[in-house]
Amino acid sequence: MEIGPFVTRSVLTVEEGDSLREAAVSMMERGVGSAVVITGGKPSGIVTDREALRAIAQGKDADSATVADFVTGKLTTVVASLDILEAAHVMRQKGFRHLVVADDKGDLLGVFSMRDLVVGLLEERALLLSEPEAVEGTA
Repeated sequence: MEIGPFVTRSVLTVEEGDSLREAAVSMMERGVGSAVVITGGKPSGIVTDREALRAIAQGKDADSATVADFVTGKLTTVVASLDILEAAHVMRQKGFRHLVVADDKGDLLGVFSMRDLVVGLLEERALLLSEPEAVEGTA
């Protein structure tokens, strides 16, 4: 089963120059755990609630710290056609709780989160259980 149907399309986006406080407040208001960083119209990174919490714990000034200060490494993106179990493997191997989903041009399609993964796996399991011949074929 592909992740496409489970990808959250209404994604919070921020710019690299936005303050960490602005990003954290936006995440809190939207009830999400991440914001995709956009540079030149394309996703360039992701900032999560964990980075905001870490910054506060380290005594950083969230008003002067920018999102760019907390985006590490090169962004890993995936495609919507990625198999849900492959997505789980990527998340586990890289320690990600969110995957940025992009099209073949690198444009943002959405975010696939741990919550989306659980919903997708439950739906896949329900589908398998509702189709006895599919279950027999996997044995």
